Amino acid sequence: MATYTATGAQASVQPKGLRVGLVAVKSVYSIGAVSLSAGDIVQMVKVPANSTPIVIQYGCSNASDQYLLHVGDGINTQRYRSYSTYSAAFGMAVAGLAGSGQVSFLATTPYTYSADDTIDIFLSTITATSTIGGAFYMNAIFSMDP
Repeated sequence: MATYTATGAQASVQPKGLRVGLVAVKSVYSIGAVSLSAGDIVQMVKVPANSTPIVIQYGCSNASDQYLLHVGDGINTQRYRSYSTYSAAFGMAVAGLAGSGQVSFLATTPYTYSADDTIDIFLSTITATSTIGGAFYMNAIFSMDP
């Protein structure tokens, strides 16, 4: 099991906790020559303390492989999406609504982070039919409390 860090979760990138209102962060993790395996974690977006994710869009651009993944954070690995199979597809989590299908609506009260964390993609199964390539993508919009 390995942990990889995408562009939106690098040490030099940090959404500022001083902002008030909505903050958007985008992130890409290029799979490239990395040999991903079950149990790997890709840290996609940093989330500062006192922020509440409203929309999380995530996906993969590799049409040859299938990934069974879930989307969460350091506290709850399935906070935003549990065990979805993706192959060159996008999913989305929208806080505070109920629904189903490609768009996963969070049926619970939106979660507010009390400490800095990251929103991560957790890989459970990888079915490789060709050389792994492509990228994982994540766009997140969260509100910042003063």
